[in-house]
Amino acid sequence: MFSNLLSLLSIAARRVWHQRLLMLCLLIGLVVAVGILSSIPLYADAVQHRLMQGELTEAGTHRPPFAFLWRYIGTWHGNIDREKYQPLDEYLSRQAPQVMGLPLALQVRHVQTDKLRLFPAAEAQNFAGREPLLWMTLGFISGLEDHIQLSEGAFPREATPGDDVEVLVSQTLADQLGVQVGERYVLFGQGSQGAKIPVKIAGVWRPADPLEPFWFYQPLSFAEVLLTSEAAFNTQVLPASEKPIASAVWYEVFDGSRVRTADVPRLLDGVTTVEARATALLNDTTLDASPVAALKTYSQAAQQLTLALTIFSVPVLGLVLYFVGQIAAMVVQRGRGEIALLRSRGTTRAQVLLIHFLEGALIGGLGLMIGLATGYTLAQVMGRMRSFLDPTLHNGSLLIVFSPQALWYGLIGVALAIVATLIPALSASRHTIVTFRWEQARALRKPLGQRYFLDVLLLIPTIYGWYLLRQQGSMTAAGSANPFFNPLLFLVPALFCFSLALLSMRVFPLLMRGLAWIADRLPGTTALLTLRQVARSTGQYVGPLLLLTITLSLAAFTASMAATLDGHLRDQAYYQVGADLNLAELGQDTTEQEQRPTLPGQQPAQTPQRNPDEPRWLFMPVSEHLRVNGVKAVARVGDYTATSNIGGRQQTGRLLGIDRADFPAVAFFRLDFANQESLGSLMNRLALNRMNLLVSRDFWERNSLKIGDPLKLTVNAAGEFKLIDFTVAGVIDLFPTVYPQDGPFFIADLEYLFEQLGGLYPYDVWLTTDSSVPGQRIAQDVRALGVTLVTAEDARTLIDAEQSRPERQGLFGLLSVGFLAAAALTVLGFLVYAVVSFRRRFIELGMLRAVGLSVQQMALFLAGEQAIVILTGAGLGTVLGIAASRLFIPFLQVGASKIALVPPFVVQIAWNQLWTIYAVFGAMFLIAVGVLVALLIRMKVFEAIKLGESI
Repeated sequence: MFSNLLSLLSIAARRVWHQRLLMLCLLIGLVVAVGILSSIPLYADAVQHRLMQGELTEAGTHRPPFAFLWRYIGTWHGNIDREKYQPLDEYLSRQAPQVMGLPLALQVRHVQTDKLRLFPAAEAQNFAGREPLLWMTLGFISGLEDHIQLSEGAFPREATPGDDVEVLVSQTLADQLGVQVGERYVLFGQGSQGAKIPVKIAGVWRPADPLEPFWFYQPLSFAEVLLTSEAAFNTQVLPASEKPIASAVWYEVFDGSRVRTADVPRLLDGVTTVEARATALLNDTTLDASPVAALKTYSQAAQQLTLALTIFSVPVLGLVLYFVGQIAAMVVQRGRGEIALLRSRGTTRAQVLLIHFLEGALIGGLGLMIGLATGYTLAQVMGRMRSFLDPTLHNGSLLIVFSPQALWYGLIGVALAIVATLIPALSASRHTIVTFRWEQARALRKPLGQRYFLDVLLLIPTIYGWYLLRQQGSMTAAGSANPFFNPLLFLVPALFCFSLALLSMRVFPLLMRGLAWIADRLPGTTALLTLRQVARSTGQYVGPLLLLTITLSLAAFTASMAATLDGHLRDQAYYQVGADLNLAELGQDTTEQEQRPTLPGQQPAQTPQRNPDEPRWLFMPVSEHLRVNGVKAVARVGDYTATSNIGGRQQTGRLLGIDRADFPAVAFFRLDFANQESLGSLMNRLALNRMNLLVSRDFWERNSLKIGDPLKLTVNAAGEFKLIDFTVAGVIDLFPTVYPQDGPFFIADLEYLFEQLGGLYPYDVWLTTDSSVPGQRIAQDVRALGVTLVTAEDARTLIDAEQSRPERQGLFGLLSVGFLAAAALTVLGFLVYAVVSFRRRFIELGMLRAVGLSVQQMALFLAGEQAIVILTGAGLGTVLGIAASRLFIPFLQVGASKIALVPPFVVQIAWNQLWTIYAVFGAMFLIAVGVLVALLIRMKVFEAIKLGESI
């Protein structure tokens, strides 16, 4: 049995070496499959780990991410003695880190007494009835000496029981009480029978670095704690009282940089074990700080992201496996005669399949190693993706750690690739030499999928998926949804492209026959020869044609989806903010008077009444904003409440007053906001009459308004109400910063509003800014001008935050690397197909040369075949990709919030990326033709004729 296996392995190795060029292509496909699959868990783990680290670091504490703080509070649960403290201290200090299973980076222990009364030593004999200098505690912090600076004195030393306990006082306390090094004090416990501990000031300390991880509490928390050495505390302090320990803290920091999803369950089990054991040793010991909650969230988020990206990778992985299957089919096609001969000599089908399996295993082992390294690189690339094919996000490199899950994903990729290679071998292993010749003699049959109408059946899940997306789109008003976690949004379009591409293969032969019929009636032989060859042997071209079509259709859809999502993200952010930067500013309220202090017996000063002729609010000229570096244009926008009263029915909405001359230079606007009317045209409507008003479409239709109708609005500006007359001048559907879901809205001239209100009132300032200058810096510079800013909203900051979301970044990263891999494999597969096809048709081409076709005619003949395949694939792929984009991209706008639904999607076809793809395919065509012409020139006609005679 073992010898048979070795012989089969030897045969497989020789076959691999004999067809090393095809096997190299097969290896490339395996590496891509393993790389894409393994990159998914690597990326998900790394990016979620980075978020977890940031969450723990920014959780309102200075502690490191993997910091654990165990604590016992005697004030709540009763003081303890050394006998109860030592077992828990021994366990948490020595055994617990081993149970946790993480490298221990830092360990600190802190124990202190109850509050004790501090008296000078000279007053120790007569302290009864006296007020102490201070109530203080006495304790130690392990390792303190390496993390403090001594202003004066020395670190405490251990002495014998009964001697003075040497202590350190904080710099704050020393300055407050005037404590000097060498002074002696006495600490007294509660009651007349309490502890009596003499202490001596050995030094004055301050933290070397208050922000270093050593400080489990802020250093100021120890300002009223007398600190001694651990040895002195155990020798001199503990014997002084029956239950001296009032508080005990164990602080441990672990190195969790390599913790990944697979490690979380084990780590959580370790925390649970330590927590249970600590409670058993000393009841009421609590874990007050730990990353447990963040670890659970991280594990769940990483698994969810991994699952979502795995599902999204299915179409790309399918393309890669299809490439592997095509290369495997070429390998089998070249060896079909050998397989038939082996079967005729007694080799079983299982042995034939085993040989091919061993070939795949040999290639797969090498592919697994290279693929895992490739997956590491792809995960890093995914972590820098801002959008589709845009690796410009600068958020630092991901810390990639290989995990068992990544290895399993890689093994799955190898297994799928090996299965793809065995499918052609399974079909070829049915034939002996006799049935193989019968098969050769038969007329070409339709592919298996067409014979059993699998391409038609694939339309059923496509239509059902489209129906589900329509239902989902109608249900999002009742609940929120995240498009980046919905696999239907990408799987259904991919299935649409794949099923229609398969269905188009039925039409391709008919199209070629029609073109051949037309060419038969035209002069020339080369075009006729080319079209008849393609029409009669369409089965030979289906593989590369399908690969081209699906690759380009998915690329067109993916690029258009990314362009649409990016465009909508920008529109969403700018609609919410209104411009590059939106500053909510307050002026000086002249009614606010400074409250003057009054002397005893003096009446409070009366608040002076404001002169009605004077303005209530004073503002710095808005043009002063232009002095700030990075500000290009500026406009005022007043946002007030307005109430209408039509037919006794009141309706409250928002009224925006704008500087109509400056507003177009700063505001975001789209033509579909006002029924394809430009912003300049709307501003002209307001310019015709200062009373003119633009109203929202819902308000317009509800009240049956017409252009020129008068309208009165009660405007509320900073708590003051004024009835103002307007004239309806136009209708709008949307306007930046206002949402129809919130009620009606109106747009008016700001100067007219201020004139009617009797002066200036608080407004927002919208700015166009230089993208190289951060909005936060501009806001700081505006404050430096003396302007009171309430809030500052930056559209670019919102966009950057959204583009950094792991699910968005991971999806676009996966699609980008997947597309690049699929495009590269498509080019490689097409070139290999061209060369293999030439060699397979060597005799046929030699006969054509022998009957009189020139090299130029033969070159045109071969170039025509390649051109037909490429042009058909490019055209069909473009049509399917654009159709999928138009049909499915609108479903990406999901969500229940008003911000998610406004403004509406505008589907963008990514023509720039498509032209790049066309250029790549054009280069592929030129390379293929060049290779074929070179082979044609080197071809010896007499060899082809003799080989044909021998057959």
